[in-house]
Amino acid sequence: MMKEHLNRHGLSFREHFGNNWSLTVMALKSAFYTFGHGLTPKISGMRASELHNEIWVEGRKSSLHDLNHRLKNGLYANKQAALNDYQAYAAVYNEEPLMTEFAKHIEKHYSDS
Repeated sequence: MMKEHLNRHGLSFREHFGNNWSLTVMALKSAFYTFGHGLTPKISGMRASELHNEIWVEGRKSSLHDLNHRLKNGLYANKQAALNDYQAYAAVYNEEPLMTEFAKHIEKHYSDS
C-alpha cells in the first residue's frame, strides 16, 4: 500500500516524509502563534495567518506536482479519470479558479495522444 501511495505521488519515502514533516512544523508553529496571540497581543497573530497561508501554498504545490506526475506517467485510465482527480483536488482547496490552469494541461495531454 505504501509503495503504491508513494508511486502516485512520484516521491521516495524520504521525500514524502520530508514534505509532510515540513508541513507539520509549519502547522505547529502556526498553532503556537495562534495560541500565544490569544494569551497576549505581544505574540503576532499576523505570523500565524502567514503560516496558515504558507501551508495552503505548499499544499497546492504538492497537489499540482501529484497531478502532473500522474498525468505524465500514465497513471490515469483516461481523460475523465484525470479530470475527476483534478476536480477533487481543486475542491479541497475550494479554489478551483486558481487551479483551473491545470485543466488546460489535461486537455493538451490528451489532445497530443
